[in-house]
Amino acid sequence: MAAPPEITLQDLNGYWVMSKSLSDPLDPVLALQGINWLIRKVVSLATITMRMIETEDATGTIHIRVEQTATGSIKGETEERKLDWSPVQHSSGVFGEMNNRTRWTSIGNDAESGGGGPLHPWLTEGWLDEKPVQEGKTHVQNWVVNEKNGWTAEQIWGFAMVDGKRHHVRKFLVKKGDQEAKARMVYDWKGLSNK
Repeated sequence: MAAPPEITLQDLNGYWVMSKSLSDPLDPVLALQGINWLIRKVVSLATITMRMIETEDATGTIHIRVEQTATGSIKGETEERKLDWSPVQHSSGVFGEMNNRTRWTSIGNDAESGGGGPLHPWLTEGWLDEKPVQEGKTHVQNWVVNEKNGWTAEQIWGFAMVDGKRHHVRKFLVKKGDQEAKARMVYDWKGLSNK
């Protein structure tokens, strides 16, 4: 289901399901991250549901808690995003130990990658022109480093028109050495409860 106009990056609270038919295949991204074939196959068949909980702390910093569940015997995971660009350690049963940073960002010509330099053009294309959240910032940027496996992942979150409907979208760009893989994940809005 399309995301209603009142659902924005400032209020992602609720349940979201990844649309397999609208999203790109994840296999190339997962393969570059060193995920074995069997897990990649299970992920491709699973239904992935996210419960998003967005709060603001006493300093005004936004926190986004993402509780993911999946069918197909994949253990659910919880991710904590703190939108102040401070480093947060995360341990994942699938991806291992990671260091990530999250912030509000713009996707204009001056947008900077988490690794330095400009954002990859693919990450900046195809978005809806949403109301700025903070000082011209219109999207969420997440930068992940997995030192052990030697890859980085840059994500941009926002809203886009997909098949004529407004959806929450996340674009992923994974790099390992001189290789890169990318995927666009499209989410259907399920509402404030998972029924």
